[in-house]
Amino acid sequence: MKRILYAWELGGGLGHINAFLPIARALEERGCVITWVLREPGPAAVLLEGRGDTLWDAPYFTGQIVGLPEPQLSFSEILLRRGYMSADMLTPLLRDWRAIVERAEPDLVIADFAPTALLAARSLKRTCVRIGTGFCCPPPMEPEPPLMPWLLPAPERSAESRQLVLSSINTALAVHGVAPLAVQGLMHLADDDIVTSFPDLDHYTHRGTPHWGVVLGGDSGVAPVWPEAQGPRVFAYLKAQQAQTLPLLHALRRRGCAVLAYCPGLPDTERAQLEGAQMRFSDRPVAIEAAVAGADLVICGGGHGTVCAALLGGKPLLVAPDITEQGITAHKVTALGAGLMLLAGEEGRIEQLSARLLSEPGFTRAAQEFSRRHTSASQKQIVDAIAARCVQLAGWPTRAAI
Repeated sequence: MKRILYAWELGGGLGHINAFLPIARALEERGCVITWVLREPGPAAVLLEGRGDTLWDAPYFTGQIVGLPEPQLSFSEILLRRGYMSADMLTPLLRDWRAIVERAEPDLVIADFAPTALLAARSLKRTCVRIGTGFCCPPPMEPEPPLMPWLLPAPERSAESRQLVLSSINTALAVHGVAPLAVQGLMHLADDDIVTSFPDLDHYTHRGTPHWGVVLGGDSGVAPVWPEAQGPRVFAYLKAQQAQTLPLLHALRRRGCAVLAYCPGLPDTERAQLEGAQMRFSDRPVAIEAAVAGADLVICGGGHGTVCAALLGGKPLLVAPDITEQGITAHKVTALGAGLMLLAGEEGRIEQLSARLLSEPGFTRAAQEFSRRHTSASQKQIVDAIAARCVQLAGWPTRAAI
């Protein structure tokens, strides 16, 4: 029996858990026991309901960092806002992650957007693997690549950000008697990277490791139940707090679309105004592949899993990003010609964009072309290959610390 520690530290929503669940099942079939350490255990418990697994809260930085420049140009600039601004912030975070790893005694740590968990595992000589989208697995390069290469570079600013992160890491490691990193990029080294994406959607264009393909979550979520209206079918997965959400939903209703929406956090008063024969809300996450199969258009914030599901299903997208990662994904979708992007503050363009996506066949053709390029491996084959690699890694002996 192999002990697996799954660590999720940064980000939000259900995408991380939803994507890992099929892999977790495949690992259990191979005799592994999984301990889940989760950034948002409350919402994730919906998907883990009835499993009886060990579930712990993930340590994460809860402070507020103000005064840093926007937009965030590199992964280091993201980390500065997540506890890496100073050793005083990072040291207790690393201490808490080390305590979790020591308590779990895992044969393998799987770090899903969990840089501090990765540092803790390596500092304790545990075998570890990074898993996730390209955004979650920055290449271990020095200097680090930009997040948004279409923006003008700022080399001095980037170098300062890397140095701040490196100084915080090395001071925190020294507290535990661990040797320092020579350069900041080494913080991303693991025994392997399992990048669950495709080259055309990778947030980093130059990567030396393979792409394993997306894991969609399969049967996670309830079956879609569409409204009875006869208009174009639109599946919308949007968070209530996004600026674009309510204007989008009202515009779709005015247009006469048949909308199935999952909008966690939407107030009852807003839902009551919208729900009816043309629009139905799901109280639980919806099985994404089934929802895409029944839709003519998918609208989402730009979560990687939802975007991949839509493209693999050959359906066009309207992406309304809320954070940096989603914005980069939205740019990738528009570059493919398979969708359009709606930024906050551009709500006046909703009617125009939705009309184009529902009437111009080029968007659907581009999505179908993506599907043809990337459906050679089934979800079961992708999941089994990842699980087999994890089991192999779990059998490795422990190694030297960082």
